[in-house]
Amino acid sequence: MTVVAMTMLSLPPALAAPACSIPASAQDTSFDYMGTRIDQHTGLPGSQSAYSYVTAVKIVDADGAPNAYHPKDMADECPDSGLGLDCLDAAGYPHGSWWQNVLAADPRAPDRPAIQRKGPFKGYFVSMTSLQNVEWGGPANPASYVDASATPYIVLPAPIYRTHGMGGMGDIGYAINLDNGRATPFVIADEGPVEPLGEASMAFWAALGEGAPNARNGEGLPPGRIAYMVFPHSRETTDIGWPIAPDRLKAEALRLLSAAGGEDALRGCAAQMAAPTMAQIDAGKIAG
Repeated sequence: MTVVAMTMLSLPPALAAPACSIPASAQDTSFDYMGTRIDQHTGLPGSQSAYSYVTAVKIVDADGAPNAYHPKDMADECPDSGLGLDCLDAAGYPHGSWWQNVLAADPRAPDRPAIQRKGPFKGYFVSMTSLQNVEWGGPANPASYVDASATPYIVLPAPIYRTHGMGGMGDIGYAINLDNGRATPFVIADEGPVEPLGEASMAFWAALGEGAPNARNGEGLPPGRIAYMVFPHSRETTDIGWPIAPDRLKAEALRLLSAAGGEDALRGCAAQMAAPTMAQIDAGKIAG
């Protein structure tokens, strides 16, 4: 799993933010996770709940992409380029003990990763995501996982993922880059380690910037503070297909966002939150 982080400065908003306009029926509570304030909104129309947060921390995840990891990269210490989108060290292979959380095991030899035997990325390892549908093509088929290069997804750190009411794999949400105005729907597709909020797929960062970043070193990540709104349990009331259909993901995310007040509400509430940077977290300036 990729853990490339970029230090971002907290910049002033490009445009004046509207007022925080979460529907009056909502009941709001807040808590802190590693310096990031998370606002929980319950009692939204349709018995929907949501939570929102803002951070300038950005971490790139290439997991699930069919060309994420290649066996010939094993000798490299993680240069800026290689056959795989990311370095094998990020997958815990071959020296880590946790590679089976990232790479699918070979069904015929479970002590080693599966290698794709056909298709455009023949010879690459099969990279997994926590959100998966192995009935689609089997555990050693890239189509059974969420492609980080094609689908905008976020990664929930283990403490958040394992906290009641914070959502699960397949739940959806919406994010806005407060500094350039770009926005994207997303799905929760992976669980990460104990780390700050802000890890997301290459496609997520491409949607909020000018193109896909380099998963090996983080080059190309967009600047800006990112506002997120997540809709826990939305997987139970939405259908985004498999493989995930971009148009359906967007339509469902916008529908849920509208019930929470729309983009204006997210922008307005985000304006009330400080966005921690990776430098602050690393320097211990933020509790957590």
